[in-house]
Amino acid sequence: MIHKLIIEFTLDKKQKIDCNIGSVLQGIMMTFLDRDYGEILHRQSLKPYSQYFEIKDGKYYWIINTLTEEAKEKIIDKILVSNRRSLDLIYRNTKLNIEKIELIKGIISQNEGKRDTIVYFKTPTSFKKTSGGYEIFPSVRHIFNSLINKYEQFGEDFVEITYNKNDLLEEIIQNVEIVGYNLKTETFGVKGNYLPGFMGSVNFKVKGNQDFKNTISKLLKFGEYSGIGLKSTMGMGAINII
Repeated sequence: MIHKLIIEFTLDKKQKIDCNIGSVLQGIMMTFLDRDYGEILHRQSLKPYSQYFEIKDGKYYWIINTLTEEAKEKIIDKILVSNRRSLDLIYRNTKLNIEKIELIKGIISQNEGKRDTIVYFKTPTSFKKTSGGYEIFPSVRHIFNSLINKYEQFGEDFVEITYNKNDLLEEIIQNVEIVGYNLKTETFGVKGNYLPGFMGSVNFKVKGNQDFKNTISKLLKFGEYSGIGLKSTMGMGAINII
């Protein structure tokens, strides 16, 4: 079961913050967890959560998504029972004052596939190149390879989609096309390093029958919770389906 924790907060001091605070928020999140579970997460290549920061209508939000029931119990529930009203932002010598907390269940609709879909990348998104370095422009292969790998690991009905993820990826590459975009390059700070990526909207056209379109819709909707690409646990790769 997928869950989303939405934490609205204000700053103790008037300072400018942006999505790059995501890696700091991940560190804060880890302070709530039991040490044993933190070590388990550290050993996993794909982790059962994503988190990111966003500003919406002038308000600050920290979003934490968990992809399994265990992750919800070990991460979200630990934050909720702590009953903390502020979080220390040590490197800025300030606090994040918690104004409101909302927990909602994630819903992935089964039959909403359509021909035209727009995906908005809210935080910098990037992919590793097999030759080294980073891919900072979206492609159907990179986006859906990331989604398929995460859905295979944490989705509840992967075998209903396909028995062979490589065949599914090839079918997607043949039948899904990027037909428009409005993007900008953007970097994301991680421990003093800046990873190159992109933000903005990508327009997809989906061919094939209704079952195939439903599969694409399900993968993209899952991506709203799992994130896409690199370091979605640190605040990268957050998306909305428009």
